Amino acid sequence: MSSARALELVGDPEIAARIVPLARLSEKRGRHPSGVAALDALLGGGWPRGALTELSGPRSSGRTAIVRAALAAALVAGEAAALIDTGGTLDARALPTGAAPLWIRCAADQALKATDLVIAAGGFGLVALDLCDATVRVPDAAWMRLRHAARAQGTTVLVTVTRARLGSFAAAAVELDGAAAFLDDGPPLFSGLDVRARCRRAARDADPPPDQPPPSCVSLAFTCRS
Repeated sequence: MSSARALELVGDPEIAARIVPLARLSEKRGRHPSGVAALDALLGGGWPRGALTELSGPRSSGRTAIVRAALAAALVAGEAAALIDTGGTLDARALPTGAAPLWIRCAADQALKATDLVIAAGGFGLVALDLCDATVRVPDAAWMRLRHAARAQGTTVLVTVTRARLGSFAAAAVELDGAAAFLDDGPPLFSGLDVRARCRRAARDADPPPDQPPPSCVSLAFTCRS
């Protein structure tokens, strides 16, 4: 069904924008590569498509580096990607040359609405919502609406927060714990992050072989060039 036909039937542009063709609903959801091999192993193949994934951790725990890796993986695969950024954390120079995500800078209290509008527009393989250190209260209805929109459009939605807050609305949840690493010789210069990622929830497409249980925790290393 075309957008024009949908608008003709319902008469409301906002509702028409949320109507999803049956063909898209029947697409295989699959996984979206995270851009970090260890995370893909932890999650059973990557971020689940058509669902919310929560990435939680304090400052200097690797959240921004993981979001950047996810955006880069989407762009390299030829998919459209978007970042709703409440803290100005993106360094676009670290993304693949010749491709760029839709980058929206906004206040934390506008971030959920912006994310909802981007997903409803359709065509995005990955949408990342970086709430940084924001403590804005998000009602359950907002997470439920975002989850429904992600499922309808088949979009991977990655939500980063300092503390876990999505609960059962997230199909997968990864908790980060990391610390900054510094060069040993000479003056203390930042060299990267040593991060431990723990899977608190994972939606797996199939049960792993008995002799190959999935890891519950992996170690990640991000250098200053990551």
